[in-house]
Amino acid sequence: MIEKELEERMLRVCQSLIRMLELAFQAFRSFKEDSITEAERVKEEIRRHSSELTGYLISKSSSMEKGREWAKPFLSVASSFDRMAYNIEGLLDRLRMKVQQQILFSDHAVKEINEVFQEAMELLETLPRLINSQDKALAKHIGEMGRSVFKIANGFSEEHENRLIQGICLPKSSPIYLGILESLKGVILHTLEVSGKIASLTPLS
Repeated sequence: MIEKELEERMLRVCQSLIRMLELAFQAFRSFKEDSITEAERVKEEIRRHSSELTGYLISKSSSMEKGREWAKPFLSVASSFDRMAYNIEGLLDRLRMKVQQQILFSDHAVKEINEVFQEAMELLETLPRLINSQDKALAKHIGEMGRSVFKIANGFSEEHENRLIQGICLPKSSPIYLGILESLKGVILHTLEVSGKIASLTPLS
């Protein structure tokens, strides 16, 4: 079981990541910079919580016998949180560019991004429950769901290339669309890494 203080520190990072991704989604739907600015403020909150989590793990490991081995999987989780934040930050950069340059997506592209955004948010929002329960069945569900979304997102990338060739999508919007998809795939990937690591710490019942 994950000790209570460590669990609370992990949850703080996770909840801030959820908030940052929600604000990014708002920015995508509203076509305004307000939510991007607010998300960047939350990014600083994530950095603070993540730094506190890492500091706690290092401090705890140095005071424990076999502390380094105990801390290693949790440091891996902290690293995945950081990379998740990095991917959301990349998402915000692309959204800001989309707003400032008034880049429009086709209805089809908007629908696709909406779908992947919502799936990524649902996955990330499941992590606090997994951290609380360390339920292997829930971790398995997250893994299956994440792999399914990955497949969908890859299919959307291929369909977008076809629309580009047909002249349905504009070359100007293409890098932004693909960049948003790649950033969301990064969030999903690191959500799966956290889920898998937590599952590996839980003995079979």
